[in-house]
Amino acid sequence: MKQAAKFRFFCLPAVVSILFKPTEAFSVRASVSLFYFNSTSNRSVSEQCECGLYGLNSPLLSAQGLVGIPQSANLQACDANTQFTVTKPPWIALIERGNCSFAEKIKVAARRGATAAVIYNKFSGKENPLCNLSFDFSA
Repeated sequence: MKQAAKFRFFCLPAVVSILFKPTEAFSVRASVSLFYFNSTSNRSVSEQCECGLYGLNSPLLSAQGLVGIPQSANLQACDANTQFTVTKPPWIALIERGNCSFAEKIKVAARRGATAAVIYNKFSGKENPLCNLSFDFSA
């Protein structure tokens, strides 16, 4: 339950806009723009970074919508019955990495109607390990 509390501000209206920019033949960097209301500081926040790396065969489309996280304390969305905090389109699934493949996570989000899925690394400190994800989006 403590894990879900950390992401409480994502339950409030948020807009995520992702613009894809190819940098190499096989990997794609994503420019991510976030706009959300932080209930702790009681103010709107806008952030932007080139902090995403999208994998092979990913559709190079922009996506925007509210952000939804898994409703359970497990934020990894490995269970096919995972429900999300947002279901009204357009919305983007925010899923923690681990315990199952990226493909499984994306399929769970897609079955629930997500426009896009963002899979993030849970880490501490200054490290920010990125890796290519390989998934056949045509399947």
